[in-house]
Amino acid sequence: MEGKLRELIGKPGIWLYIQSSNGWFKNVEILEVGNDMLTFRYESESDTERKVWEKTTRISNVSEIEVRLVVVPKVNNPQLADIRGQLSKLLQKDSNPEVDDRMH
Repeated sequence: MEGKLRELIGKPGIWLYIQSSNGWFKNVEILEVGNDMLTFRYESESDTERKVWEKTTRISNVSEIEVRLVVVPKVNNPQLADIRGQLSKLLQKDSNPEVDDRMH
């Protein structure tokens, strides 16, 4: 878990499930990973204000990590269908590097 969290420092689209809070923290920015501790920043909003929080928790308190890979609008047009196809191919190559190596 620590290695994966280190890879995600500064990356967008990260969601963490924190056991002690019994819930997901959405769109966090991982700031620091070390000494069995994780520090991250997140935002929350109400009708009257926007708050930015910084939280430090034990790495063992993180039970799940989700990473948003891409966001594509649902509008139905040929250009978007082509983009979706290209993204799908890229994701397949990224998840199966051996296939990519044999092609070159």
